Amino acid sequence: MKAVLIISLLLQSTLVFAINKSISIDVSLSPAGSFQIKSKRIKGRGLLEGTKFSASNIKIPIKSLKTGIELRDGHLQKKLGIESNPKAVLLLVEAIGKNGAGSATFEVLGKKQTVPFTYKQESEKLGSAIFKLSLKKFGITGISYMGAGVEDIVSVKVICPFKIVKK
Repeated sequence: MKAVLIISLLLQSTLVFAINKSISIDVSLSPAGSFQIKSKRIKGRGLLEGTKFSASNIKIPIKSLKTGIELRDGHLQKKLGIESNPKAVLLLVEAIGKNGAGSATFEVLGKKQTVPFTYKQESEKLGSAIFKLSLKKFGITGISYMGAGVEDIVSVKVICPFKIVKK
């Protein structure tokens, strides 16, 4: 009985600490409130060579983005061009960094934005990166509902696989 309990606890703790590829976007509302946009569909991977990190052509399908509220999901997808392009993606064009920091270029709705980012190795095969993006620079404005508007800057955390390149 004790062995079953111990094995059960070990399995549960392993599941709690497991990290999977994902994207989460923290959106703040004004005057108050917030929500998250999430997806587990990340296409692509980065390369880690010593302290240098690089990635290119990382894609997140717009259809896969979820906020937890179906109506809001639909509005989000419309704002991100799903009606004119059913295969639309959020695109990390390129990211290059060293010693935990770097610069990355994103493309959304045909507009590019280059921003600084930080990154770290999460596990043997996964890394995470955090970016701050301006919605206005992608032409995304005027999002509000019942007096609560979306603030311009969103925080994006991407966890994706990487390949370790040996020198």
